[in-house]
Amino acid sequence: MNAPTTPVPIQQPSSPREAIDAVRAQVQVVATETIPLAQCNGRVLAQAIHADRDSPALDVSAMDGFALRMVDLFAMAGENGLPVAEMSNITDANIGAAKMSEESADMCEAMIGHAPTAMRAGHAVRIVTGAPIPMGAEVVVRHEDVVVKNSGVRLMIEAGAIKTGANIRRRGENAKCGDEIARAGVLIGAATIGALASFGVWHVVVRKRVRVALVTTGDELVGAHEQAQPWQVRDSNGPVLESLLGARPWIEIVSRTHARDDADSLAETLASAMEVADAVILTGGVSMGHKDFVPQVAARLGARTIFHKLPQRPGRPMLAAVRPATDTLAARMILGLPGNPVSVMVTARRLGIEMIGALAGLSTQHFAAHTRAVANADKATLPMWWYRLVGERVNASGHSELHLLSGKGSGDIATAASSVGFIEVAPGEQTLGAHNFYAWMQ
Repeated sequence: MNAPTTPVPIQQPSSPREAIDAVRAQVQVVATETIPLAQCNGRVLAQAIHADRDSPALDVSAMDGFALRMVDLFAMAGENGLPVAEMSNITDANIGAAKMSEESADMCEAMIGHAPTAMRAGHAVRIVTGAPIPMGAEVVVRHEDVVVKNSGVRLMIEAGAIKTGANIRRRGENAKCGDEIARAGVLIGAATIGALASFGVWHVVVRKRVRVALVTTGDELVGAHEQAQPWQVRDSNGPVLESLLGARPWIEIVSRTHARDDADSLAETLASAMEVADAVILTGGVSMGHKDFVPQVAARLGARTIFHKLPQRPGRPMLAAVRPATDTLAARMILGLPGNPVSVMVTARRLGIEMIGALAGLSTQHFAAHTRAVANADKATLPMWWYRLVGERVNASGHSELHLLSGKGSGDIATAASSVGFIEVAPGEQTLGAHNFYAWMQ
């Protein structure tokens, strides 16, 4: 093993935000890869996307109705209405394969997926939403504002109420060719995928998944499938972290191992984890006990501590460290979470996920919390950041509301099972009013 490194004085953060920012300043974003559009949902976009053409690419109708010239509008309002262009009026070269209407089989139509038709003076052309505006047309009159009779159409509202360009979506009004459509660093979802497809991006440059290794520590731990003795504890931390992290498509859980409360054993396990993962999350072994080896083992393996201990409850002993890249070793992030299950849940959700997000290239805006109040607020305060578990229920008015849960500490996984997340209460503040809310399923 490497010789222990000399501890470097660190500036302890005073808030979760400062702790996250301190980690962000020290980590390297993972590399990129190119994947098919169909596989990019939930991944992090690594390259800005620009429009390859105007959107819309030409003038199109915003309504079902009839396209015409403005000079013919008052004729449409007259007693006889305006004749609708028929198939014999317009050549096949102009209209493509015409679709016949139910009211008049010989009416022509401006059709979606076909080049713009030619406009005949003194006539209207039937048009549907999204179809190209016929050449020479200046307005689209909605179908509900007219009466169709025989091969003509009569306007049933005041002609003066219709302005030039009504119900026409102009070329490029959504975006111009070359405009940035999606910026790098966003999480790709359905809307982004729709835009990528619309602008011809069928292979997408994304950040590789952040590879995360999980290491639980503690001689007292046994598997969930095992018969536990009274002095033993079934491991809930591993499954919790797999749930919180593994549900995110930009994270890949590459391993989950267990280390005994022994420095050399832990060092061997941690070194192996760092060979295959961009980030390693350990649970337990970060406090002040004589068998809490995580800080010294991380330093032994070349990691520099960014912070150790935060003014927060639960989760005060949390540690973050980074092993810088060398000629032979890649950079690695190490997060040491306390061993109690509620501490693991809270610190992983509040800090760990966003810190891993920094490796993925996600901005802080992606992790912005929503504020919510609790129905049973109390006046209790702490001189540190306080994460208080909350449940959710529907009140007598039919509205969903959060309520504080009365847990028995950071080892109370039974109470945590009925929680939907937690609120973050700043030092010295009461729970009255709105606070940042962090849901487990988010």
